[in-house]
Amino acid sequence: MTFVALDPEDFRSAPVALSASPPSDDAPLIHAIVGLGRFGTTHARKLAGLSGFRLRATVDPAEAAADCAELAALPRLAAVDHLPPDVQSATVATSDAAHAPVAQALMRRGCHVLVEKPLCTERRDGALMIRTAQQYGVTLSTGHIERFNPVFDDLTLTRLRHMARAHRHGTHPFLRFRRYSSRDAGALDSVLDLMVHDLDLFAWLCAIPTDAPMQVLARRICARHVRARVRLGDWVADLESGYGSAPANARMQAGHESRPLVLDLRSRAHPALTGDDALARQYRDFRRAVHGRGRRIASGADGLAAVTRACQILEA
Repeated sequence: MTFVALDPEDFRSAPVALSASPPSDDAPLIHAIVGLGRFGTTHARKLAGLSGFRLRATVDPAEAAADCAELAALPRLAAVDHLPPDVQSATVATSDAAHAPVAQALMRRGCHVLVEKPLCTERRDGALMIRTAQQYGVTLSTGHIERFNPVFDDLTLTRLRHMARAHRHGTHPFLRFRRYSSRDAGALDSVLDLMVHDLDLFAWLCAIPTDAPMQVLARRICARHVRARVRLGDWVADLESGYGSAPANARMQAGHESRPLVLDLRSRAHPALTGDDALARQYRDFRRAVHGRGRRIASGADGLAAVTRACQILEA
């Protein structure tokens, strides 16, 4: 149906005008959370007890922002401009439409930024976010937390990548994703909310470059779900996302249908508030990325690629 190549200019390095002072390897990152809705509060409660970080402040202009005992001693500010000057990094957990302007304001202050997925809602905003990070010499990461799902342990990841090499240039889907939320919303909303997770997983598991073109081979929109078959790089995948499922569920199937590897992605999808869960692992890798040693964390370019591909499915 559609075949679109991503613009390499969106991922190309811009001249660096300024550079944030690199934080010490040993010292904790002085961090802030912007947005105290459901996700932002979860992030803040996690960071309040996570080694390697010192939660310095939260930002939310809404008087009805969530309250919790763990955050009672922290300053709650009305705007990013009110943040203390010693803040080195921040999480953007605002509404999706506010991700780009908030992240840019933080990066212009010299902050390293982790943006909840989706990175942005408009491709041009994502490209500007990447250029801003390059200009100010800071790290921009995207919260594609499924990369840290416990099902993707080292053994499973090695197995999946071996399978990917064997299925390269195939005409049948190598990966099949199905992801449903219990929320009540329109089917198309699920593409940037849910399917974007699986578009990122597809590219990450198969090591597909961010500027690789994607072809939408088929698409079907129903009242509660969206289905798409895409070719990305040298692989084909089926993706399905939607709302109104009780309970919520997410599953990935790899390989031939006769002998598939089936993974339940939902069993630990919601980060717990204690222990070595996906959210804690994502933050530890974000800290490594700030020092130039990130392993799994999705970059800003990864986040923009996932958004661009989700928009291709919406527009097909």
